[in-house]
Amino acid sequence: MIDEMRDIAGSVVEQLRHRGVDYGDARVENTDLESLTFRKQRLAEAELTAERGVGVRVLVRGCWGFASCSGLDTEEIERTVDRAVEVARAGAGVMEGSVRLSEEVPSVGHYDGPCLKDPFAVSMTEKMDLMAKAADTMHESDSITMSWTSLRFERKRRVFGNTQGTLVSSDLVFTMPVINAYAVHDGDMQSRGFQDGARIAGWEWVEEAGLQAWAEKAREEAIMKVRAPEGPAGEMDLVLDGTHLSLTMHESVGHPTESDRVLGWEASMAGRTFLNIDDQERLRYGSELVNFVADNTMPYGVASWGWDDDGVPGQKWYTVRNGIFQQFGSVRETALLVGREHSTGCCRAQDFSSFPINRQPNFYLQPGPGPVTPEDLISEVQKGVYIEGRGSFSIDQRRVNFQFGGDMFWEIRDGRKVQPLKKVIYRSRTRDFWRACDGMADDRYFRTMGILTCGKGEPMQSARMTHGASTSRFRNIEVGRGAE
Repeated sequence: MIDEMRDIAGSVVEQLRHRGVDYGDARVENTDLESLTFRKQRLAEAELTAERGVGVRVLVRGCWGFASCSGLDTEEIERTVDRAVEVARAGAGVMEGSVRLSEEVPSVGHYDGPCLKDPFAVSMTEKMDLMAKAADTMHESDSITMSWTSLRFERKRRVFGNTQGTLVSSDLVFTMPVINAYAVHDGDMQSRGFQDGARIAGWEWVEEAGLQAWAEKAREEAIMKVRAPEGPAGEMDLVLDGTHLSLTMHESVGHPTESDRVLGWEASMAGRTFLNIDDQERLRYGSELVNFVADNTMPYGVASWGWDDDGVPGQKWYTVRNGIFQQFGSVRETALLVGREHSTGCCRAQDFSSFPINRQPNFYLQPGPGPVTPEDLISEVQKGVYIEGRGSFSIDQRRVNFQFGGDMFWEIRDGRKVQPLKKVIYRSRTRDFWRACDGMADDRYFRTMGILTCGKGEPMQSARMTHGASTSRFRNIEVGRGAE
């Protein structure tokens, strides 16, 4: 399959060279998807699809042209090449474009994502039995009135080639298990679930996730949560686990540091950014403890594709180092404009039929040097809340003012977790929040969340990336009740 796809990409590149374009590339993709969902204790959805196609991108006199086709029919691919070239030349004929690509060394190679057990080879009986058992466990209590159990597997084979000599391929398997239990009591409903999300991995990630244990945990903690008092209001300390911080950093660090936002090219899905180009290597983003590492080489990170959709290899760099903002995530088209010689490899498209854009990398909050446990962090809090998992969020058009909820809450009093809570939110401003970080657990408590549905662009595309952190402490944050 990969060899056939490489031949197609090579053929498209040769056609583009013969047409005399300034630059051109081809993305050939073959994607298999299997998705199973139990609602309550019955199978609600089962999906098995296969899709393949080609996307062609062309640059003529500084103007892009793009076209795509489903399937791998030779004649249709040739027509797609013609359409892409025609679009680029039409744009260049109306107005001279200004696209300049950073110089990158051509790459040739193949990347296999880690997959120990092919999930598509696991029997449907085993999958269904696992999900049914988890669903039955959640419904052992009458307080649980709704539950979701799902398994999603995706295999994406992709080839990228361009007129500058790059020809690379990758074979990636994405696996995502989901558990959610919903409890009802006294006119209220609350939920609890497994939120570590997706990984580039096989069936082994389902086994490691421990869905049966999580079904029991989700049941018990959903019941605790729905019967708990509402959270306190006022200024207090927060201790936040890694899955919770994954969403907070995604919205308040990941999106603001995308280079297309600082250039004003992207303003959808909660706007642009408060950052300026000259803030690089100067602006204090957080306390000295705060180090955000971008890493598209993280083996199981869902943005680790070997090469991005510019053909740039996956890389690792600091977004924030010792609290100081370092650089934007960039693509070949934006790198020079934000003062960098080379792209950081953040160009990705939703699929072959989408034009690739600037997306977040995998990135994480570097754990503390330790040894520090979450209990150590809690022991120094007189009044506060411990939050696990992600919940609702809102953030303004410049990525400054925000509020976040969570999935499970515990009141902290005099250095101890004393009782569960519900309906807790906190509010802050991006830089104030990260500058309030004064403690982190060590890497034993590091957890990640793999996101498959980050929305951005017009028309909107979904993208995927992995974030993570160890449990961390933040001082004097405004906390309010979600019901208010």
